[in-house]
Amino acid sequence: MTIETNASRAYQHLRNKLIAGDFEPGSRLLYGPIGKEIGVSATPVREAAGQLAKEGLVDLVPNMGAIVRSLDRNDLIEIYELREIIEPATASLAAQRASPDQVAQIESELETMRELTAEQRKSKQQVAGKRIMSLFDKADYQFHMLVIEATGNQALVRTASQSHVLTRVFGIRRHVYTAKGMQRTCDEHKRIIDAIRNGNADSARAAAAAHIQHGLIDSLAAIDAHTESENVG
Repeated sequence: MTIETNASRAYQHLRNKLIAGDFEPGSRLLYGPIGKEIGVSATPVREAAGQLAKEGLVDLVPNMGAIVRSLDRNDLIEIYELREIIEPATASLAAQRASPDQVAQIESELETMRELTAEQRKSKQQVAGKRIMSLFDKADYQFHMLVIEATGNQALVRTASQSHVLTRVFGIRRHVYTAKGMQRTCDEHKRIIDAIRNGNADSARAAAAAHIQHGLIDSLAAIDAHTESENVG
């Protein structure tokens, strides 16, 4: 049984907020106020920030503390290259090892994404609002994590989940979500889970690789658009 410490609570709290996009790149993590959010002192929050720095999520700057890391175009390409090596392998292993319950959990997250896509389409709005984006991101993240966990390989889970978290925290936050783009993500996820359910390791590997390649293209386009708008501004 793992005993939860104040530092571990602070770590999970901060990590979840980073994944949810609550902190913008370049923003400073204020240890005292963050500690008050979960009822701990600044010290365990500082310890948690040290762990997040080791994972590449924040930078520790002298006299300032923890600053949410900003990734440039090359950083993002490197992380996606790592994902393209690792995650197709996890999908392949999941096709060989996933239990019926695990497959059902993965499919449940996909169903949530489909429902949100349908809601966005019916809204007649060109771009999804914050609520739909947040819920879609959460289900998308859970889909990938469940596939990774279905391998049963904890060392692989740690490595694959870390690279996925980095792209989610720094690459996805600038995306614009449209019903068309959301539907494409759902379609790509369906190909992955169909292959896993059918025990087809090669198809799962190919579907995951294609999905990550498309993710890189979208993320780079989002970064380039953001940079262009800043230059114009």
